[in-house]
Amino acid sequence: MTNAEQPETPLDAVRALRAEFGIDAGRVDQIGRLLTGGDFRTVEEVVSLTGTSRRTVEAVFRALEPDLESSGDGRRVQEGRAAEYRCLFGAREPFGVRDPWTDDARRDPAAVAAMAGLIGAAPPPVQALDHVPATAETVVKRARFMLDGFDLTGAHVLFVGDHDLTSLGLFVAGGAPGLRASVVDVDERLLEFVGAEAARRGWDVRCHFADLRLGLPAALRESCELVFTDPPYTPEGVQLFVARGLQGLRDHRNGRVLLAYGFGERQPALGLAVQKALNPLHLAYEAMLPGFNRYAGAQAVGGAAALYVLRPTRRTAGAARAAADDTRTAMYTHGAQSVEASGGLDAQAAARVLELGADAGEKTLLVGDGWPADAPGRRIALPAFLGAPLPRNLQDHGTALVNLYPGFGASAVRALLAANAHRVGLVCRNDLPLLKDAEGQREFAGLVAPKFRIVRRLRDTPGPGQALVLAERAEPEGDAERVLGYMYARAHGKLGNAWREGLIAARKAAGTTLTKSEGRRAIEASASRPDLLERSLMELPLYLFAVLEGDVRRSVDALPG
Repeated sequence: MTNAEQPETPLDAVRALRAEFGIDAGRVDQIGRLLTGGDFRTVEEVVSLTGTSRRTVEAVFRALEPDLESSGDGRRVQEGRAAEYRCLFGAREPFGVRDPWTDDARRDPAAVAAMAGLIGAAPPPVQALDHVPATAETVVKRARFMLDGFDLTGAHVLFVGDHDLTSLGLFVAGGAPGLRASVVDVDERLLEFVGAEAARRGWDVRCHFADLRLGLPAALRESCELVFTDPPYTPEGVQLFVARGLQGLRDHRNGRVLLAYGFGERQPALGLAVQKALNPLHLAYEAMLPGFNRYAGAQAVGGAAALYVLRPTRRTAGAARAAADDTRTAMYTHGAQSVEASGGLDAQAAARVLELGADAGEKTLLVGDGWPADAPGRRIALPAFLGAPLPRNLQDHGTALVNLYPGFGASAVRALLAANAHRVGLVCRNDLPLLKDAEGQREFAGLVAPKFRIVRRLRDTPGPGQALVLAERAEPEGDAERVLGYMYARAHGKLGNAWREGLIAARKAAGTTLTKSEGRRAIEASASRPDLLERSLMELPLYLFAVLEGDVRRSVDALPG
């Protein structure tokens, strides 16, 4: 627009802005009606109330600026000018598609209040994981959509990430007979909160740790009938979370994946990029409900997102396996795992790790990316290392060096569980909780103590912002420690089986015998969480390690003789 074409008045500026939006001008009108309604409104409030991006809301504020008056951070159109603007903005209904689930949620204020309490008590969002909490009303809406739209009697619902606590919302909204929910997430604080709140209320919600870039826990594969996910809003994040959810579906004929995703109304190219990322999965779009989800934040997308109902086709299962095998090292919008982040081991840093961690007299296993091509040692990718016991041809090494830098530090404990070498070196960021302070270091040492003792922690090594943690195999002292060590050495297997065999092995080391049935009875008498027995140590949330240790010690005391 040239200077000669500049609007002469704020009213002209608003008319010009409406013209830019064409048939979508109702968005501008909705914002304008809020600003002429007599109440002072902040930009954040208008974004939340309209579901329109902050960029568009700010454009309307700028156009109206000469005719706005202020009170604190709020703005409204001056009373003497409001009537003229009301004629322009009209009295149409707010933009968007109304849905019955909003009414359902509002008819149950007790459920909304209960969810608000849970959300308020939950661990704070993690920016590096793109956490933006959904409103309590949205969580109840999601639950009502699932409970009303599907027969969840005896069903298993998988939540691929659950920072919004929708798994708990499913039970707050009434649940269904025999309903079971599983949450898989990388945030240990969230897993502990969800697990503790569900256990306190008697809800069947089971929590599993996983960095989804590295795989879905074996216990969750082909296990569920319905998937819900609200992933990072990047093409890489949406495709990976949906692909992992599809790996969890047992019933590809009738199962569904529910996806929350939104983009700014002036940025359709971003929405297209995500939808193109979903295309290779060969999913049918059964429904797309715009504005279904509302958030306390996410103003770039108007604090709102659609709900997609995705249905697999015959080609989906194979496509999901192929997509999930493409390890995504970057999929968030912030932090070390963002799509714009860079990093990894350069040749000099890798050489320093080899110098400090490897032993010239032992075979070395190099795990992960970033090792120099000429570095001595066998190699294995991080997903393969963490996902299953090592193949026989890689079990004869004395040292394992594992590169978790920069974005895989959440798997540090699991890397030690997966390693069966005498000596292990972990390369990671030096700001991880396990390294930041003495309390974190003690916690980390205690978590891995049945298998390893930490011998050195080197900050800013091999380079700035990096850390090298060196560990050596621990020698067990006492029957309980022997059982725990046996279980930790078989971290990929079912806990119940490793526990029983560990009891038998500990008795044998003490010169006595124990039958399998005696071992099973001791476990049955001691296990406070029988649901853990079919799971592996690799996907167990860290807060349950102490529970498991206490149960193991009681089982040793319960042995006959």
